[in-house]
Amino acid sequence: MKKTLCAALAAALCLSVLSACGPGQAEKQVDLSAFAQTLQQEYEFASYLVELDPDNEYDRELFDNTMPGLLELDLEQRIYLAGMIALNNGEIGLAQAKSPEDAEKVRESFQARIDYMAGDEEEPGGAFYPGPIQLWTNSAQVVVRGNYVLMVVADDGDEIVSRFDALFEQET
Repeated sequence: MKKTLCAALAAALCLSVLSACGPGQAEKQVDLSAFAQTLQQEYEFASYLVELDPDNEYDRELFDNTMPGLLELDLEQRIYLAGMIALNNGEIGLAQAKSPEDAEKVRESFQARIDYMAGDEEEPGGAFYPGPIQLWTNSAQVVVRGNYVLMVVADDGDEIVSRFDALFEQET
């Protein structure tokens, strides 16, 4: 009896230890709004950005025309910070999807925004001016971490991506 009980307890302990390491582990929850506010406080370019509101007709048009499908996704969180002037010196997009498939759709939508703004050999792009076109061409990034997606267009983009990555590091 004691051997059976010890074996059962040992098996239960092994299973609980293994399940903590497995793919069923819950994804760390990140407050994207707080992260966006921190970026606006600490980066000069971000302090000039405002959050787009999909209920605003102008903002909705921008979403629909340059980030196709983004507003149709059922997202946990969505923050999009953009400048409200023609001289576009950076943007930040953040989203938490409900599934990896939707995170990929967000990534595709953010990439469509970058492609539109940077333009190509045939079309000049939405950034219009040489400086912003270079920024959108050379300093735009989209990264996916689980169901979270970041788009950053900034000279400090690598640093912002590192800070985004740090949000998901496991505390020990």
